[in-house]
Amino acid sequence: MSRDMANDDLENGNAVLDPPPASSGPDESGCSTTSSAIANKDPSEELPGLPRLNYRLLEHKTKLFLVGGLLVLEGSILPIVLFYPLWYLTDLRHGILFAIITSFFGIVSGLEFAHRSWRLILKDDTYRPLDGKRWRFDFTHMTLSIGYTVMTGILIGASIPHEPLVRPLAMPLPLFFIEVGSLALATGLMDARNMPATCKVSSTPKGSPIPPVLLTFIEDVVAVDGGAGKTYRQRLLNRFKVSKHFRALIRGLNWFWGVGSMIIGIGSLVVVFTIPEQEIAYGIGWGAPLGFTIIWTFITILWTRHSLRVEKKRWMADLRRQSKQEKEEDEKPPEP
Repeated sequence: MSRDMANDDLENGNAVLDPPPASSGPDESGCSTTSSAIANKDPSEELPGLPRLNYRLLEHKTKLFLVGGLLVLEGSILPIVLFYPLWYLTDLRHGILFAIITSFFGIVSGLEFAHRSWRLILKDDTYRPLDGKRWRFDFTHMTLSIGYTVMTGILIGASIPHEPLVRPLAMPLPLFFIEVGSLALATGLMDARNMPATCKVSSTPKGSPIPPVLLTFIEDVVAVDGGAGKTYRQRLLNRFKVSKHFRALIRGLNWFWGVGSMIIGIGSLVVVFTIPEQEIAYGIGWGAPLGFTIIWTFITILWTRHSLRVEKKRWMADLRRQSKQEKEEDEKPPEP
C-alpha cells in the first residue's frame, strides 16, 4: 500500500495510526517501546510516534490556485497592468487613475479576510486556536489586520493630493514584507534562545517557548483558510515537538523567509525612493516582491519535499535502531 508522498506539503505519509503522546518520539529521551515487528514495516505504511498531519495540499489544489492566483492578481499584477496603460495611453487625471487602481485593492483579500473572520467567531470552535476564546482572533489574523490597515491608509492618503504621490503609492508591498520579515527574525531569535511567549500566540500559550512565526502562520492558514480545524493545529504542534527533523525544517524556512523578506522589503523601498524615474519606481515597488515570492516559493517546495523524505527515513531508522537495542536487552542472560 505504498504511495509516493513527495508531493505532500507538510505531510508525513499514509500512516493511519493515531499518534501516541508527544513524548513517544525517538528524539525524546527514554520514551520508545516500539516493537521490532512495527519498526521493520515499510516507512510508507506506518510511522509510529510521528503525528500525521490530516491535510494534503494537492486535495485542495483548485481552491489553492484560484484564491492564490486572485490574491497575486490583486496584490501585484493588477496595479502594474493598470498603471502603465492608464498613465501613458490616456488623458485621465492622475488622481482618477489611482482611484481606479486603488478601488480594486482589497476585493479578493477582503472577502477572504471576512470569511476567515466568520469562521473564527462561530459558536462552534472548530477553527479557533487551542484554548482560544470566541472573540479573540488568531495571530495571523492580527498580523494581516495591521498590515492591511497600513497598506490601505497609504493607498488612500497618497492618492488624495491633486497630483498623487507616486513613490509612496509603491510602498505597501515592501512594507508588508518588512512586517512579515521582522516577525520571522524576532521569533526565530526567541526560539533559538528558548524564550517564552509574552502573550498567547495562536495555540501557543503565554509563557510557553515561542515557535518560529512560520509555524504559527502554517497552523492558522491551514486550520482556518484551509478548513483543517483544531485537529490540524494539535497535530502540527505535536509534530514540531517530537520530530527534530521537522523542527529543523521549520526553523530553516523561517530564517530563509525572514531574511529574504527583509532584504526585498528594504531593498525595494530604497530603490523606490532613489531611482530618478517615479514611473519605474512604481513598477519596482509592486513587481519586485512578486518576483521574490515566486523564487522563494519554488525553493521552499523543493526544500520541504526533500526534508520530509529525509525525516521519514531517519524516523524509521531510529525506530529500527531502538527496536534492535530492545531485542538485544531482552536476549541478554539474566545476571547471577
